[in-house]
Amino acid sequence: MKRFVYINDDDSSHELYCDNRVSNRKYTLLNFIPKNLWEQFSRFMNQYFLLIACLQLWPLITPVNPASTWGPLIFIFAVSATKEGWDDYCRYISDKKANEKEVWVVRQGSKKLIQAQDILVGNLVWLRENDEVPCDLVLLGTSEPQGVCYVETSALDGETDLKTRSIPPACMGIDSDLLHKIKGVIECPNPDKDIRRFDANLRLFPPFIDNDVCPLTIKNTILQSCYLRNTDWACGVAVYTGMLFIIFHLDFMILYFS
Repeated sequence: MKRFVYINDDDSSHELYCDNRVSNRKYTLLNFIPKNLWEQFSRFMNQYFLLIACLQLWPLITPVNPASTWGPLIFIFAVSATKEGWDDYCRYISDKKANEKEVWVVRQGSKKLIQAQDILVGNLVWLRENDEVPCDLVLLGTSEPQGVCYVETSALDGETDLKTRSIPPACMGIDSDLLHKIKGVIECPNPDKDIRRFDANLRLFPPFIDNDVCPLTIKNTILQSCYLRNTDWACGVAVYTGMLFIIFHLDFMILYFS
């Protein structure tokens, strides 16, 4: 399956793809108690102690006071639930900070400052040096005359050495003042778990180039959670947004570090 990303087109069908909101929470206020209890009682030892505690409610079976078993059991469950609740709240705060981070994008032909969660597929995103990349981008322009930029990918693969990313040949020579007017379409695959590969095609619309097809590789992308380094600015088009690419990136990290 492929997706067609229309660059800088405010009238394209953004509703086909999700926005850039991310959420790593396990619970909500409504499902916390039942979901947490289900998770705790899915463990065999907790089921065993619950069974013992229930049997002690019958005086004919045991003379032991039920409070001696139910008290510690409820205490342990309460402590575990409190820890899970606190961890989930910390994830909520982290997600809120990431979602509300301000990012420069192009809307209606001009640069606007929006929250990262409002980025849509096809938006032009502008990054400054040391900015964290808010979503997966195809690089279209940089401050370097050679059309390259440097990114730190340690959050994805643990490698601290900076990596070089370059703009596609079709975008070479486009002045920075014209980048916010660029139009075109990217034909790319749907997201997958392989963050070391990206096979796509770029076609810019006139007057930038006359519909020539330009192949794209992973060297033309900068991925979410990377950092722009040693480059004054970079511009890219959002191709993957939201939770879907986050899941794929996390799956790759688990495989990479295991």
